[in-house]
Amino acid sequence: MSDRVGIAIRLPSLYNCSSAIPKQPLKVGVIVDSEQATRFVYEFVQWAQAQKDLIVPHLIVRSCEGVQLNGKNGSPSVSGKTGFLGFIRQKSFQAISELENRRIKKAEYYGDYLERFDLTGLGVGSTKIIPFISAEGTSDRFSPEDIQKVKNEGLDLIVSFTSEIETTELRRSSRWGVLSLSYPCDGVKRSGPPGFWAVYSKHESTEFAIQHLTPECHVPNILVSGRLPTKRFYLLNQAALYTKAFFYLRELLNGIAVNGAVPRIRDIQPNPTGCPAIPGLPVQMKYAAQEGFGFVHGLLNRTLLKRDYRWGVAYGKTDWQALTMSESCSIPNPPNHYLADPFVVTEGDQDYCFVEDYDYKSSRGSISVYVLRANKAERLGPAIVEPFHMSFPYLFRFGSRLFMCPETSQKREIRVYECVHFPLKWKLYKTLMSGISAVDTMIFERDGVWWLFTNIDPTNTENHCSELFIFYSDHPFDGKWQAHPQNPIFADSDKGRNAGILYDDNSIYRVAQRQGFDSYGKGFSINKITVLNKNEYSEAGVRDVEPNFFPNLVGCHHLHSNGKVSVFDYLRFCSTKS
Repeated sequence: MSDRVGIAIRLPSLYNCSSAIPKQPLKVGVIVDSEQATRFVYEFVQWAQAQKDLIVPHLIVRSCEGVQLNGKNGSPSVSGKTGFLGFIRQKSFQAISELENRRIKKAEYYGDYLERFDLTGLGVGSTKIIPFISAEGTSDRFSPEDIQKVKNEGLDLIVSFTSEIETTELRRSSRWGVLSLSYPCDGVKRSGPPGFWAVYSKHESTEFAIQHLTPECHVPNILVSGRLPTKRFYLLNQAALYTKAFFYLRELLNGIAVNGAVPRIRDIQPNPTGCPAIPGLPVQMKYAAQEGFGFVHGLLNRTLLKRDYRWGVAYGKTDWQALTMSESCSIPNPPNHYLADPFVVTEGDQDYCFVEDYDYKSSRGSISVYVLRANKAERLGPAIVEPFHMSFPYLFRFGSRLFMCPETSQKREIRVYECVHFPLKWKLYKTLMSGISAVDTMIFERDGVWWLFTNIDPTNTENHCSELFIFYSDHPFDGKWQAHPQNPIFADSDKGRNAGILYDDNSIYRVAQRQGFDSYGKGFSINKITVLNKNEYSEAGVRDVEPNFFPNLVGCHHLHSNGKVSVFDYLRFCSTKS
C-alpha cells in the first residue's frame, strides 16, 4: 500500500463537534516575510494548492522595511538600526550558520535546507502589508488600510510563518484567527532561532507547538504539540524540527477543512520571553566551542581510537519485578559485532534469547539466538539473515505456533516470520503492511482483540523515536488492521518508541525508550496500560530506568521478560573491535 494508507493522522479527538463538511474549500491566507521562502514554506503552499478541501488564494507579505515607533513620543522612524555590536552579532551568527550549512549538505534529507524558493512561481497572488514596529522590536499594529486589504480576501484562517505574535487587528481579519508555529524551550517560547536553544543547552528533546491566536484570547492556545530527539548541531536540529512541525500543521489544516471547525484548546502557551532573535556573542562563542570540541572528539574516537557506541545484552533468571539489573549476567559481544533488543522465550526446559546481531563491517543487523544457562549464554547462531537490516525480534504465539515480527523498516515493511524448526529455522509468513516506515512492532491479544503497536515515521525521514501508532484486528493474519482513532498516541521522544512488553497477572506494561541529546536510547520507562479499547488508550508510568546498573554506561533502551527470565540491553562508549 502507499505511504499514506492506514497511517493518516486525522487528529479527530481534538474536535468537539460534528459540524457539516463545508461546501466551499477552506480559504487560508499565508503570512510570510518575503516571497523568497524556505523549502518548508514553499512545499507547504505547494501542498495547499493541491488540496481539494482548502485553498491558498493569497500570500500576505510582511514588508521587512517596517516603520519603527519612537519610544518617547511615538513618532515614526526608520527601523533596522542595530548598532555596531548588533552588526557583529549578526555577522558572527551568519558565519556559524554557513559552517553548519556545509555539514547539513551531507545530510540525506536536508541538503537544500538553506536554499530559497520563489513563491510567485506557484501562481498565488500576494498582498504587501507594512508593520509598525515598537521601540522594543515587536510588532504593534498595521495600518487600517493594510488590515482592510486582508479582510477583503474573505479568509477563513490565516497561517503565519513570521517570527512575530500577530496583532489583534490581524487576528480579526479572518474568520477563525491565526495559526502559527511555536518552538518552546525550557517551557517558554523562545523568539530566537528555532532548534538552537535545545542544542545549546543539550536538552534531550526539542519541542514544537501549533498555536491558535484569536482576538478574544491574550495568550495563544496550543492545538498540537510534540517533541523529537535533539540533534547534534542547531541547523540540523532546526531542519528536523521544521519537518515534524510542518507535517502536523498540514494534518491539522486537513482536519479543520473536513470538520468545518478549529479544534478545542489543548493547552495554554506561556507568555513569550524577551530572548533576542540572534543569540548574544558570549552564547555564540560558547556554542562554537562546544561544537568544535564535539566534532574533534568524535573524529578522533572514530578514526584514531576506533571507539564508538556499542550495545550489549544481559539477563537474569527471574521475573522483571524481582530483577536486580546490576547482578545480571552479560552476554559477550562477538568480535566486531554488538547485541541489542533481546526477547526471551522458553521451549521445553531451556530459555532462549533472540537478539539483534549487528555487524560493524556490513553495517547491518540480523537476528541471532542464544540459549541462556544459569551463569552463561551459549551462542547457537543466526536465526534470520536478510539482505537488509533487521532488529527488535519481537516474539508472539498464535495457537501452538511461534512467530516473530522483527524490525524491517529498511525494507519498508512490517513482516511476520514463522518458526519452522526451533530455534534456527524461520520462514517469511506474511507481510502485514508495506510501503511504510515502521520500527519496533509489538503484536499481542487482549480481550479477544489483536493489537499492533508500532513506531511510524510519517515524514519519511527515518525519525522513528517520537510517534506511537496503534492498530487493532480480530485476527493477526487474516483480519484487517484498523487504525486507532487516537493515532498518533504520542508524538513525544521521551516515551513514544517501543522498548519491550511486560506482563504481571492481568496487567500489560509497555516499555518505552527515552532519547538523549544527540544519542539514541538514553534510558527507558515502564508504563502500565490502563485503558486499551477501540476508542481510547492511556498508560501510567510506574518506573524509570537509568543506565546506572553497570560501570561506564551511557544508555539503555530495552527490557523484556517471559515471567521466568528477564533480558535487557545497555550502551557503552568503547572499542568496536573486541
